[in-house]
Amino acid sequence: MRRLRNDLPYTFRSPVAGSWVRPLGVLVNREAHLRRKYRVEEIEDEGFGRVRELCRDGHAVLLAPNHSDHSDPHVLIELGARHGLQPFFMGAREVFETSAAAAWALRRMGVFSVDRDGPDLSAIKTAISILAKEQEPLVVFPEGEIYHHHRRLDPLNEGVASILLKASGRMADGRKAFLVPVALRFDHDASVEATFCDRLSSLEARIGWTPKPAMGVDERVLRLANGVLAVKETEFLPEAGRGPIAGRLPQLCDNLLTDVEGRYPKDARAETPPERVRALRFRIRRRLLDAEKPPSAGEREVLLDDLDRVFTALQAHSYIGDYLTDDPTVDRRAEMIMKLEEDLLGFPGYPVARTARVTAGEPMPVSDWLESGDLPRKGGAGELTRRLEERLGGMLE
Repeated sequence: MRRLRNDLPYTFRSPVAGSWVRPLGVLVNREAHLRRKYRVEEIEDEGFGRVRELCRDGHAVLLAPNHSDHSDPHVLIELGARHGLQPFFMGAREVFETSAAAAWALRRMGVFSVDRDGPDLSAIKTAISILAKEQEPLVVFPEGEIYHHHRRLDPLNEGVASILLKASGRMADGRKAFLVPVALRFDHDASVEATFCDRLSSLEARIGWTPKPAMGVDERVLRLANGVLAVKETEFLPEAGRGPIAGRLPQLCDNLLTDVEGRYPKDARAETPPERVRALRFRIRRRLLDAEKPPSAGEREVLLDDLDRVFTALQAHSYIGDYLTDDPTVDRRAEMIMKLEEDLLGFPGYPVARTARVTAGEPMPVSDWLESGDLPRKGGAGELTRRLEERLGGMLE
């Protein structure tokens, strides 16, 4: 999970449809991103023939994948090319802010920006327009963040369901809206086990520990996770916590969010940790960017410190205390090490070949549900999100 400590004003970036860049972008995506950067050597897919049929029949299709890896959108771009599709993507504003060249290329690959921390009306309108008018699918990641645990689904944002419900009311005669859950999973080549020892040694050295190569992998991972958690607890709380890590992670998350919420107006609708994080980031950044009454240097430091606290809370939330111990497979070990690498070193390592297994589930006939009354038009976003969460979570497990 990447730190979001910026106070840049947001500029919406729209997609550029039918660009000549896309065929070249697909080749660059395949060679530079999938194969070299993320080591995705093979992609196995299932169910995308039905997606292609719905698009060619003129229906609106919203693909809702889980988000467990940085390569997820790159895998879906490749699958789109494989099946003759040119999907649009809703992408976090931060990916456009890395460079002007990246922003230029992303737009021509059908990606448009969204500010996840506020009511981004431009992004919402663009998504609705794509679903109402275009024949290509729209991809939105309803988890909103990359959590690096592809066998467990985090609570989904209702924004995906809200967009599709609004778009369904703008369909021309005969067009219908479909929501398609997409399960993304990654299997590592068995040779990844040989990389664990040295990678864990680098992580231990990163926090000033003497590496313990003779210790078992699972014991080292849990020991390291406990050590990092204690460091974070000591940084932000009076003292480090005690007891099992599974209980201390949510406690750290709640303590930090409660502390920061005490300094800003609370959003009564924000209940889950990700919702509370988004609400706080919106309020903090709005104050940082207040042109009429700019914050003083001292207040600015407090605001940026609060962004750090909120980020740490989301980090704590993103770890599942029993994810490794519940099923200590090679792939889960690899995921945990990758997650620790991202948090301690800045980016996860991809040292060996991986296989992406992607399944497009049975399309959910949203228009038919609305017409029959099985799904209410008003206030139906929560119920549609619940159904999506149930289906997608079941596909991952």
